[in-house]
Amino acid sequence: MDVEPQNSKIFKKICRLAGQAVADYKMIAAGDRLVVGLSGGKDSMTLMHVLTHLQRHAPVDFEIIAVTFDPGFPGFCPSAIQDYALEQGWVHHTVSVGMEELLKEKGAERRPCVLCSRIRRGKLYGKAGELGCRIIALGHNLDDVCVSMFISLTRGLGIKTMAPNVKADELDLRVVRPLTYVPEAMIVECARTFGFPECGKCVYQNQLEKSGDRAYFVKMLDQLEQRIPHIRQNMLYSMSSVRPGYMLDPEFLNLD
Repeated sequence: MDVEPQNSKIFKKICRLAGQAVADYKMIAAGDRLVVGLSGGKDSMTLMHVLTHLQRHAPVDFEIIAVTFDPGFPGFCPSAIQDYALEQGWVHHTVSVGMEELLKEKGAERRPCVLCSRIRRGKLYGKAGELGCRIIALGHNLDDVCVSMFISLTRGLGIKTMAPNVKADELDLRVVRPLTYVPEAMIVECARTFGFPECGKCVYQNQLEKSGDRAYFVKMLDQLEQRIPHIRQNMLYSMSSVRPGYMLDPEFLNLD
């Protein structure tokens, strides 16, 4: 049976923010079946608890199925996730790929996330279709949304970020992010009260923390917070209030 933390004040706040995001972006409708990408990290574990809480209190019925992508990295322990899911009474599946060998074969070890994320996404999409699910819920939080915006802007990828509810490429699936309004610090605080199991980590984590774009912009976001209080909420407001007529894309400008 799904167990909420003893100190549930922070958890209930996260549930309220997630519920608001779900409503604002029409993420879940009556009769929906959701696959939740359960990596074993604090974000996805918290998301699964939050969605289970919303499932019990929402005015519409929907189903949740947890799916874990096992990359086969040494030290990664999918069985710990499986055991925790079993304790909580969650329906859970695992899909496995030998990513370390595949990354070496493709010569992608310098930028492992590109290939790994593509393979993981494909496996989750495939499992969702197999299970008859039209929605995949991911645990990205407000910090992830802000960092994604920074990366896209500075790498010349366009002004974009992780959308809260977006159609999957070329598939009859939608990807939703119910934790879009939730700052990472809130999830960290909440995770301490749950006591999630140790599931291991990516073998490239140290490399990514040293030289990866995400780690760099996470640190920058923390530094900017010292100068600009509530920067995450400010960015959330800005990303929710797009003014295309004041940008540089000719498509949105009246140049006649």
